[in-house]
Amino acid sequence: MTTNTLLKPSSTGIACLALPKLLGAGDLNMAAACFSRDACLLTPDATAIHGRDHIRPVLAQLIARHVRIEVEQRNILEAGEVAFVRERWLVNAEGSTASRFEDTCTPLLVLKEIESSWKVAIAALWGWGMS
Repeated sequence: MTTNTLLKPSSTGIACLALPKLLGAGDLNMAAACFSRDACLLTPDATAIHGRDHIRPVLAQLIARHVRIEVEQRNILEAGEVAFVRERWLVNAEGSTASRFEDTCTPLLVLKEIESSWKVAIAALWGWGMS
C-alpha cells in the first residue's frame, strides 16, 4: 500500500484503514461505527443514502458477499476538522453465483473529526463523477 499524506501523518489514515479491514472481518457494528450519524454514502448507481442506520444495510450486503479489500493507494488532504481522502482499492468478493470476482475502484471519502475521533461523513466507495 502506498500512502501519500499531503500534510503530516495523522489518525485520518488509521480511520481510513479501519473500514476496509472491518468489512473484510465481517464486523458490521464496528464498520457502521466508522461513519458519522449523519453520513452520506453513494451507492454504485449514485443513490445517496443518508444516515448511519440507513448505511448499515449496504455494509451488511458487502459483508454477506465476503468482501476483501486491499488498499493500494491513499492520498489524504487535511484542513482543520475535515479531510478529503482518495484511495484505490482492489476488491475481491463473491458474485451472484457464488463465484469470486475482482475489481478496482477509486473511493472518495470526506472525514470529519468528531470529539477527537475521525468519522466518515461522505463515502463514494465506488468512485463518483469520474469515468
